[in-house]
Amino acid sequence: MIPVGDYPNPPKPQWVTRILIGINVAVHLFIAMPMESAPLTRAQRVEERARLALMWELQEPSLREDEAKLRRAGALRPGEEITREWWETKLVSQYDLFVFKWGYQPGAPSLLSLLFCMFLHGGLMHLFGNMLFLFIYGDNVEYRLGGLRFLIAYLATGVVATLSFAFLAGDSLVPLVGASGAISGVLGFYLIWFRNNYVKMFFFFPFFGIIPIRALWILLIYVVIENIIPLVAGADSNVAYGAHLGGFVAGAVAALAYNSIKGEQPVPKPDHFNRYRPGTGPVEPNWREMDSTPVDHGSEFEKAIAEGRMESAAHAFSRLNRKGGAHPREHSVFRLGEWLYDEGFSPDAAAVFRYFLKNYPRSEDTDRVHLGLGILYARRLGRPAAAREHLLQAIDTADTPGIAETARAELERLGG
Repeated sequence: MIPVGDYPNPPKPQWVTRILIGINVAVHLFIAMPMESAPLTRAQRVEERARLALMWELQEPSLREDEAKLRRAGALRPGEEITREWWETKLVSQYDLFVFKWGYQPGAPSLLSLLFCMFLHGGLMHLFGNMLFLFIYGDNVEYRLGGLRFLIAYLATGVVATLSFAFLAGDSLVPLVGASGAISGVLGFYLIWFRNNYVKMFFFFPFFGIIPIRALWILLIYVVIENIIPLVAGADSNVAYGAHLGGFVAGAVAALAYNSIKGEQPVPKPDHFNRYRPGTGPVEPNWREMDSTPVDHGSEFEKAIAEGRMESAAHAFSRLNRKGGAHPREHSVFRLGEWLYDEGFSPDAAAVFRYFLKNYPRSEDTDRVHLGLGILYARRLGRPAAAREHLLQAIDTADTPGIAETARAELERLGG
């Protein structure tokens, strides 16, 4: 499974996130890809042979790991040994030398490589995976922090991630490249601030499709299953688990520190109207739920109704019920109930109609509301007893013959 999006999202594009993605892509397109296909010069080959020889003398773990992988893949004949000379003749590209110079080497650290390594990647799939995560999670964190603070947080957690990798790698000369440490820092912020958001996960198996899952569970899977367990088990992989965990912890701690300085920020909870509509995907909550600024939900509801933004009206009505406020106009509530009924949100339509009957018992639309509830309970919600009660109420309060006739026809359909 892979993430393909999240919600709620900010109300406008977050440009620092997009610029960082653009820089990473540009570095790969205009530096990495041309150099990957460029052969080494003679002088470079001599230099590279000397480096590989040094790594062999130091018993660099990556060389032994590569040898083990070759054996498991059947690339070596039984009993065949890989010697230092074999490694000295190993072909590398111009980009390999570039990475060796600008990737961060724990055994030969430099300040420039500490920063620049965050913008280098080992291939297109490495780049795509990192940029996908940055695109999905970065905009929410940037919206909360602001562009400049987000950039500083991104680079700072990336540095912490790289140093965490170096702490575990000792004096290794294998360079670290990739933005995943900094992006893990973004995920740490996301866990503290937006853990109740949904992440849209695309599943290939055991079924094919998109399912929204709480961000909390996705991030726990990322930390525990994809990083802590492999690190503890000593998994044979090129993944920098230490960098991922270091960046993630740095981001989470920084988010908590930010809360203590700026004041605790509420963790948004997407509205319960967040359901799938056939053929269109989920109805997304309003981003304003993520802000701590007090909102007059009654006025917000009335404005959305007046402008015909019924989904926004549904979210505002839900918040109004949860957080309190003045009762809206009965006609507006009735319009929302009708819309939910027509769109197939039967439980929500029933809830709105019940609210209507409780708060506006003498309304001229009471007969229509009773009729609507009777039909909902009879045909969609499987509650015949409640349906009969409301249909009888519709007959008793009917102002027009049509309402009474429809209610009687529905009672006959129910068998009574």
